[in-house]
Amino acid sequence: MVRGFRIALVTCFAFFVLASNCSADPATNRVALVIGNGEYLHSKSLPNPTNDATDIAATLEQLGFSVTTALNVSYGEFRNALRSFSAQVQQADIRLIYYAGHGIEIAGENWLIPIDAKLKADIDVPNEAISLKTLMQSVSRAHELGIIILDACRNNPLAAEMTRSKLARSVDRGFARVEPATNVLVAYAAKDGTTAIDGSGRNSPYTGALLRHLQTPHLELGLLFRKVRDDVMATTNKRQQPFVYGSLSGKGIYLNGAETSTGRPAQIASRSVDEIIWLAISRSTDAHLFESFLAKFPNSTHEAQARARLEELRSANECDRLTAVSSNDGARSVSMIDVVETDPLSAEVACEAASRQFPATPRFALQGGRMAEAVQNYVHARALYQRGVDAGNAAAMISLGTLCESGRGGPQDYDKARGLYKQADSLGDPEAALRLGSLYENGRGVPKDYAQARHWFEKSANLGDRTAMERLAMLFERGLGGPRSKADARKWHLKAQTTSW
Repeated sequence: MVRGFRIALVTCFAFFVLASNCSADPATNRVALVIGNGEYLHSKSLPNPTNDATDIAATLEQLGFSVTTALNVSYGEFRNALRSFSAQVQQADIRLIYYAGHGIEIAGENWLIPIDAKLKADIDVPNEAISLKTLMQSVSRAHELGIIILDACRNNPLAAEMTRSKLARSVDRGFARVEPATNVLVAYAAKDGTTAIDGSGRNSPYTGALLRHLQTPHLELGLLFRKVRDDVMATTNKRQQPFVYGSLSGKGIYLNGAETSTGRPAQIASRSVDEIIWLAISRSTDAHLFESFLAKFPNSTHEAQARARLEELRSANECDRLTAVSSNDGARSVSMIDVVETDPLSAEVACEAASRQFPATPRFALQGGRMAEAVQNYVHARALYQRGVDAGNAAAMISLGTLCESGRGGPQDYDKARGLYKQADSLGDPEAALRLGSLYENGRGVPKDYAQARHWFEKSANLGDRTAMERLAMLFERGLGGPRSKADARKWHLKAQTTSW
């Protein structure tokens, strides 16, 4: 049984080397998160989602996407995958999330189901499932377009056994209709209010059709989804109708090749293979790509540039080595390390150099800031964290906020700390909400307000933070910020005991 959280990051370069060709536009920065949940612990397993996710990931990689793949994920692993994806792709032109597995609608809101969900009652859903709104917020930050593809409208057996509260509470088949932001498309395998067929082959009918048309060159995105709809309708004898929500602009978007303004396919054959590959990898921070490039194309006109870039990256990798971070681990832009096991001063210097060379890669500034803190160079830590903040990294926002809150390395500034925490909270970081709750609980920079503290602790707790769960339980026990509730206090204490982070 395949279990746990597996992440694979693959670049378009590998496809170039193997096939000496790539149909994607190398100038486009494309990122994707692909999740497949099939091996459910408390309901019947689904046979196809892991196959569907694996095949979609491979196809997207061939189209030039940098892909993170997560199979059979629990609630905590699902949250971590989304957090890492959001931190990784701040500058992406196209962000895509694909999900295959169980989904459910409750009172008009759509939820994706991790493999460890029990869903004994409808009120458990926010603590055991992932809201579609969270995914929509993540992809909406794409410069050009955010895409969510959900092969998740299967008839969920957990819904039949769920206890309904007085609040929700309808639990319906399929998904509810959505109204995404102007730059977001949401594609359902089955129209709202209906369910999708899992299928008896390797792939579901929807994903099978999607795979076929993703591999069709020069197919505009809107037409691609219409062709997928027609295929699924034919395959299922009109029992399943896919549907797309959102609207596209007049600009054509192509996932597999582009077209010119005349309508003819853009020609890249006139460029040499090494020229196309160089365009694809020139901004990468993976030294292995440049080593492979030099080995395959020793006489390239970009040979000198590749060698210079490789030397820069080797210098940057010293930061990763000294702070125990893998430069290939794009999903882990933040790494908590034991500074006792490294030389923090040397690591600080190496990470400082790396952050200057790669200002758009926040992990160098973040790790350098932590090393500076370890040697109590708080002024330098603030400067390094600010670079991470400028790159849009939530962990850097929180780290700089804590220094502003404590007054280390500069003036104590609760307003700035609160602003940084709110900025990180907008990126979905649970620690940010925890720290906001702490400010209100203790009256630091704001009037003491237990109701606000309860609000922020509950938000953080729902995102999986153990400390927030305990703090929220304490407020319920004492009746601070709202009604006293021993039942709610007990619930959050128990939740904290079973949460790993």
